[in-house]
This record gives sequence, structure tokens and C-alpha cells, in this order.
Amino acid sequence: MTDRSPQPSHPSTAVRQGGKHVLGQLPTDLITTAGFVIVAAVLLAVVDIGSPVVRAALGFPLLFLAPGYATVSMLFPRRTPARSVEETGLIGQVQEFSDLERLALAFGLSVGLIPLLGLGIAVVSLGFTQGVVVAVVSGYTLLGVCVASIRRIRVPRTERYQFSLSRRLGAIRTAILGTNSTVQAAANVVLVASLLIALTSVGYALADPQSAEEYTDLQLLAEDDAGELVAANYTSTVESGESIPFAIGLENQEGESTEYTAVIQEQWISDGEVFDRTDHDRTDYQLEDGETVQDDISVTPDADSGDVRIAVLLYDDEVPDEPSTENAYRYGYVWTEITDDIDADDD
Repeated sequence: MTDRSPQPSHPSTAVRQGGKHVLGQLPTDLITTAGFVIVAAVLLAVVDIGSPVVRAALGFPLLFLAPGYATVSMLFPRRTPARSVEETGLIGQVQEFSDLERLALAFGLSVGLIPLLGLGIAVVSLGFTQGVVVAVVSGYTLLGVCVASIRRIRVPRTERYQFSLSRRLGAIRTAILGTNSTVQAAANVVLVASLLIALTSVGYALADPQSAEEYTDLQLLAEDDAGELVAANYTSTVESGESIPFAIGLENQEGESTEYTAVIQEQWISDGEVFDRTDHDRTDYQLEDGETVQDDISVTPDADSGDVRIAVLLYDDEVPDEPSTENAYRYGYVWTEITDDIDADDD
């Protein structure tokens, strides 16, 4: 006698089957996009890979394809238009788009999104460093991929947009080489190669920090009548023993975190040459890329009278035994006249 009573189901088996069903519905193009964004973000922002070719290959699609593709996928989850707007909720797809049109829209939307994301960075005052830009673009793209995946899974499978790499590669090959004219086929190959070179060049220019843009800005500042720090209004005359107040303004645009040492030096000049000098103070700074600092300092000259030059010598490496304007990475100075107290009273 055969037992035909219903067998109890195992919850773990149902969970595994449900998980496989969900994974099977995940769009491969969106998974690939998310994987690329994560890898690119790690290599560009965390590892900070130095190869210009790799930076260009990662930087261009990350900036000018990935965010737009995520947006297009959010807006248009279907292969065919919806029969009604109510069928897909508030945002309904009423037009069919080919793969080429999706790619063109992805590029166009990316170009439009980058300034908006940059405006958001400026509003929250995060600073336009490489790490911040990569993090914001990657975060937006990954969020868009999640929303797009949910919307596409909710669409019936027969109407759902699906990307087939083999079919698309075959269509591209046919479009480029599928001609009876050898000259036309060669011209198509040259055109595609030129386009790839152009895109790589743009990606290189955007992803590779240019040496001309790497710098450290040093300024000597003083307060104006409104109490603001400006590169003017320096104290030009002090009595012997009186201190000279001013501020050091320092900005790091070196593309990386940098340690600085500022040497405050009193210099005596004759015929344009320094014939004697005295080091007053040394201050260490560690600034992240894009960071700016303003530090108030005060110097009391050793000279009893005469004209002296108060110089700030900045070093991004070890300070030499004899700091000078010749061996400093950056330097600035102000002139001050030291007056004798007795002479001042006689006046």
C-alpha cells in the first residue's frame, strides 16, 4: 500500500529555492554595473592606483556612463512600453528604447548629473577631492542600481528589459564588418578605433591628476579694518621688543595628505643679500588634500633698530640645517622697521 499522505515541507528548502528564484531574476547588466562601480571606487579612492591607463579606463565610464545608465534603468525597466501608466505606478514607460538609445541616454544623463552631484558636494562643503567625488558618484549609481533592480523585477518577465551581451556583440560585428565593401569595413574599423582613442583620452584627462594642478599655496595674512584676514595691512613699524602679529594661510592641493613645517625666521638684508638670520619658531602642519588652514602667529624681532625681514619658510620634507629662501619649498616675507624707544620718546 502506497502512502499518499502529503509530505511536510522543509522551511530551509523553501528559503533556498526562493533565494535562487530572486537571484535568477536579478538583471545581469545592473549587477555588472554595480560590480564595476565598486571595483572602480576601491581602485581610484582607496588604493589610489597610479597607472594613467587604468585610471582612464576606470574614470571615464564611472563618471560618464555608470550614473546615467543607473538612471535610465530606473526610468525604463521595460523592453516594451507599458500598456498604461497605472501598470507601473507613478513613473510609467510609454516608449520603447533600443540598446543604442539607452547608451546614448546614459551618456547624456551622466553629463547632466555630474554638475548636479558637484553642486550637492559644494552645498554640504565636503570639498572636491578625488575621494569625495568618487564616493558621491559611486553612491548615487549604486542607489540607482538598487531602485532599478526592484522596478525591473516587478515587471512581467515577457516585458522586462534584458541585456544579452553575445547578441549585442554579434550585432556590433555585423554593423562594422557586415558589408561587401572592404574599404567601407576598414573605414568603420578606423572610426570605431578613433572613437575609443578619443574616449580614452578624455577619461585620462579627467581621471589622472595633472602635475600642473598640484601645488601648495602659502600666504602671509593680516587683519583689515573689518577684522578679516587679507594679504595686506602688515605691521610696518614696531618698537624694539614689540611683537609683530600676522597669520599663516596654507592650502594643500598636492593630491595627497602632506606634512609641512613652517620656519619663522628674522633676516637682516644688505645689498639684496641675507647676511644674518635668526630662527624664531617652527610649526608643523598635516593637511589633507584640499584642506586649508589659517594659523595666527606672533614674532618679536631681536633687532633693536633698523629694517628687518620676517620670513616664513615652508618645507614639505625634512628641514635643512640652515633654512633659507633658497632651499624652502615655499616662502613669504614681510618688511618691518624697528624703532628705538628712546628715539620714539624724543620725537
